[in-house]
Amino acid sequence: MSVLNIFSLLILGVVFIAESNGGINRFLPLWCVELHTTPYANAEYNNTKDAMQACVEFSSCIGFKKTSDNGYRLLSALTGYVINETCKDYYLLDKSKGQTFPNQPNPYETVILFAIFPYGECPYGFATEGSLCRGRSSITSDICDTFPSYMASRHDGTSCFVLQRQSVINSWS
Repeated sequence: MSVLNIFSLLILGVVFIAESNGGINRFLPLWCVELHTTPYANAEYNNTKDAMQACVEFSSCIGFKKTSDNGYRLLSALTGYVINETCKDYYLLDKSKGQTFPNQPNPYETVILFAIFPYGECPYGFATEGSLCRGRSSITSDICDTFPSYMASRHDGTSCFVLQRQSVINSWS
């Protein structure tokens, strides 16, 4: 229960909205959360509006990070997060379409789950192997350990394995 109370402080009620092709996309500012992501190699954007618009145009974009007073960089390949009370620079694109599940760990975990699994049953850089997802060899045990515990990640010395998205959702239903 204390995790829920702590996490409820992490994302404030503020939501940034970007419009794209008539659709509305929500970005949640993460005040006390540091995301484990891969930054895009593209140039920085000068304001949040430009970063949001660019993010919704890239299907692999999961959000953006403030990198300087007037600089924002797009992010992809979310593996997890850590609570960091000094971090106020991450904005997560909500790809959950408002879905929630009765037994999810906290109110925001669905948004994080859909950012980790942007394309389907496996995270970016993973392939389906039986009932699990197997990561590329470049996914080290250190990276594997950053996935949330509900994904049951394990590294066998060569590859990282995690549960498929539907398995996680089933455990929350």
